[in-house]
Amino acid sequence: MLCLLFAGCAARGVPEVRGPQHFYDKGTEALGKGRYLEAIENFQRLVSNFPGSALVADGQYQLAQSYFGMEDYVNSVFEYQRLIDTYPSSEWASEAAFQIGEAFFEQRRRPELDQTETFEALTAFRRFIEDYPTSPKVEIAHERITTCRERLARKEYLGAQLYHRQGHFEAARMSYDQLLLSFPDTEWYLHGLTQLGVLERNEGNDETARQHWQQVIDSTQDAKLREQVQLWLTELATP
Repeated sequence: MLCLLFAGCAARGVPEVRGPQHFYDKGTEALGKGRYLEAIENFQRLVSNFPGSALVADGQYQLAQSYFGMEDYVNSVFEYQRLIDTYPSSEWASEAAFQIGEAFFEQRRRPELDQTETFEALTAFRRFIEDYPTSPKVEIAHERITTCRERLARKEYLGAQLYHRQGHFEAARMSYDQLLLSFPDTEWYLHGLTQLGVLERNEGNDETARQHWQQVIDSTQDAKLREQVQLWLTELATP
């Protein structure tokens, strides 16, 4: 009878012990197939249940990547930052820092709307370059920074244009001046300078307008802008 009892136990088998490698492999497989919720579940089990495992930092990064993949950028930023804070010497730390910038970058809104996410992306990419200057992704980060600054400059320009159209000329002038001060390296600098010339001409300051517009002519690569400004300069020169 005892033998039969042991035989029955053996037939039922011993419950499988699932270790960190199991959850990492299952999560990686799911992530590769775009099954993000399944990937998140497995990586969360790895990170939560096996904090001493050598795979935890890897699992933490892949957990963040899973959220990123399903476009849950808020949670992805949280998980990337957790990796950086908890495992700063991990091989994934620089990747996580870059991905924080990417997560904010993906959330950018149209230029006429609030640009909080654009500013956060700009800040994250600058921090990434400062903290990981030898990373192969530094060049991409610089490109992202340029894109973000163009977006923020356009936001400033659109605000100035709104004041201008509504007849709030002093507010428009202040906004154009702020654009020139903050974003001299963007294409919107010359657009702002052009509109300052318009304000000056309308106030009878023809010489100041001419100086602004001549600078635009000398610097712009925008054929349409050049044509318009050249027309205004010609009008100024006509008695």
